[in-house]
Amino acid sequence: MAHVNRLQDARVLVFGGTSGIGFAVANLCLSQDSTVIISGSKQPKVDDKVALLRSYYPSLPADRISGLACDLADTPNLEANLTELFEKVTQGGEKKLDHISFTAGDVPKMPPLKGVNVEDTLGGFKIRFQSSVVIGKLLLTGKYVHASPSSSLTLSGGVNTTKPMPGWSFAAGFGGSVQGLTRGLAVDLKPIRVNIIEPGAIKTELWDGFASRVPGGAAEFEEMLRQKTLTGTVGLPSDTAEAYAWCMRDHFVTGTVAGTNGGSLLT
Repeated sequence: MAHVNRLQDARVLVFGGTSGIGFAVANLCLSQDSTVIISGSKQPKVDDKVALLRSYYPSLPADRISGLACDLADTPNLEANLTELFEKVTQGGEKKLDHISFTAGDVPKMPPLKGVNVEDTLGGFKIRFQSSVVIGKLLLTGKYVHASPSSSLTLSGGVNTTKPMPGWSFAAGFGGSVQGLTRGLAVDLKPIRVNIIEPGAIKTELWDGFASRVPGGAAEFEEMLRQKTLTGTVGLPSDTAEAYAWCMRDHFVTGTVAGTNGGSLLT
């Protein structure tokens, strides 16, 4: 039989879909005839990115791509904000999702270990960890995502968790917490599959935030990272998006850390 496009007509929600890897995931899914909802922190930016995606696929019906803002940094109201988002994108559970990709994040304070304080440690968990926990809680209700191995939740980490750079032990720690959460959610949300993508050096809008911490700035930062890969390159969001698509398409992958890092773990 002919190979089936498993993303065709799938309903996909992308957190962090207004930039970087998330935008690339939304773009890829639209190319496969999915219905895509992107979410970001500010509605005007969401609207701009929805319009941009529509311009890439002018023949697609307008309702194939939409977007809603959700403030993941508003910790006291995080559960209420996420519940409202899920209620809207699923029309109260009437139109369940097939896949969720969580690529949202910020550049948290990452002081050297000798200068870290308790407040710094909590900041690293604010968006990536806390939001993922609440999303897991909401999916446990069975209201918003089809309870099937064809459904998935894909979280985001980073190669620094597996191979920490000097001075980045704090970042490795909160990255490891999301990895552990991924495996726990894979057990608790079964048969929905839960995985985490662990990108290496990917050139996104967050790039400058990390580059500013390196003497020599962005150019030196990029060259340093190129030298740490077997490919001699840094990754693009479109490269990494393929890893998220794999975790959506492969109905037998769950509880897995999927690396896309140019071979940097081997150098």
